[in-house]
Amino acid sequence: MNSYRPRSRRHLLLSAALLGGASMLRSWPSTLPLTAADEPAGKQSATPLPQSNSPAAAAARFTDNQDGTVTDPVTGLMWQQTDAGPMSIEEAQQFARKLNLAGHTDWRLPLPMELFCIMDHRLHGPAMNTRWFPASAARYWWTETTRPDASGKYWQVNTGGGIGAHAKTEAINAGGENPVHIRCVRGPSPWKSGPQLTKNPDGTVTDQTTGLVWQQKLHTQVATWDEAQNLCRDLQLAGHSDWRLPSIRELRSISNDRLAQPSLDPDIFSGAASVPCWSATTQQNRPERAWFVDFTSGLVTYRDKTEQMQVLAVRGNSPLTAEPTEPVTQTSRGGGGGGGGGGKAKKGKKGGEKSKPPRPNP
Repeated sequence: MNSYRPRSRRHLLLSAALLGGASMLRSWPSTLPLTAADEPAGKQSATPLPQSNSPAAAAARFTDNQDGTVTDPVTGLMWQQTDAGPMSIEEAQQFARKLNLAGHTDWRLPLPMELFCIMDHRLHGPAMNTRWFPASAARYWWTETTRPDASGKYWQVNTGGGIGAHAKTEAINAGGENPVHIRCVRGPSPWKSGPQLTKNPDGTVTDQTTGLVWQQKLHTQVATWDEAQNLCRDLQLAGHSDWRLPSIRELRSISNDRLAQPSLDPDIFSGAASVPCWSATTQQNRPERAWFVDFTSGLVTYRDKTEQMQVLAVRGNSPLTAEPTEPVTQTSRGGGGGGGGGGKAKKGKKGGEKSKPPRPNP
C-alpha cells in the first residue's frame, strides 16, 4: 500500500506558501501551518499570529494530477477528482476501502472540515470550483463522521456550501430522497484531532492547528451582521486592535465534531453555548444573507443579515482556512439541485437538523 508519511517541515511548507512555490508545496505533504511551537526561544508571545497566505499560494490552491486525482498543496491531501455517484453510507465506506485510484489504495471518507474546505463560497450551484472538481448530480457528499449525540446522523456537505448532520436513511440508496455522493481523500489530516485550543491569560484563545487567535469570551450582546462587523473592528483586546469577524471556514474550524450542545468547547470559550454566530462570509447569490455556524452541533447555514445572533472575533490568517482567490472556472451541474446553501436550521421528522439547499431557480 502506498501512503503519505507526515513530515515535520512546517517552516519549509509555510515559506513555500508565502513565496507562492506550488511546486515546492507538492513535495512536502506536511499539514500544519507555522505555530508558536516553531518560533525561536524567547520570541514567542502569548497570542502569536500565523503568517498570511499570499495571493500566489492561493492561486495554486489545487493541482490537477492528470490521473483522476487533485492535490491540495496546503494540506497535502489528495482528492478523488470526480465523485463516485450516490451511495448509502455502508456502500460508501466499502467503496473507499476498495478504491484503487492513481496507484493508491489507502483512500477513505473525508472528515467534515476536510470536505468543507474544498468548497468555494464565492460560487453558487455548486459552491465548488469545477476547474478542479467536475459538476455532478450530487446534492450532498458523505463524510466519515457522525454527530456525537446522534450516531445515526452523518455530517454531509451540500452543493450550496452548507454542512449539517443527516440521518443515513435520508440517502436515496438507503430508501430516502437525497442524492448523497462520495468523494474520497487520502493522506494525513490537519483536522484529525479537531481544534487544538490553548486558553491564554490575556483573554484570548490560540488554535494550534490554524494559528488563529480568538476572542475568548463571546460578546455579551447579539447583533445584526453589520453590527457584528463593527463590534469586531472596534474591539481592543490583549493589546491588539486588528480584530475582525471570521470567515465561515475560520468559524467552522473551532467547532469540535466530538462535542455537541454546544460544539464550541465551554472549557475554553467563556459563555460558550448552543447559539448561532455570524461569519463575515456573504451568501454569493443572495447578498442580503450571510453564513453562520450554529454551535449546537456545528451546522453551517445562512440567515438574513438583519437578524441578530452572537459574535466572536478573530485575528490573524491561516493557509488552512484561507478563502480562495484564484480565478473561477464554473460549469453547470450534471443534474439535481443544491444551489444556494444550507438553508435555515430546522428540525427534521426525527429530530435531525436540516441543511438542505433549495432547488436552483429556472
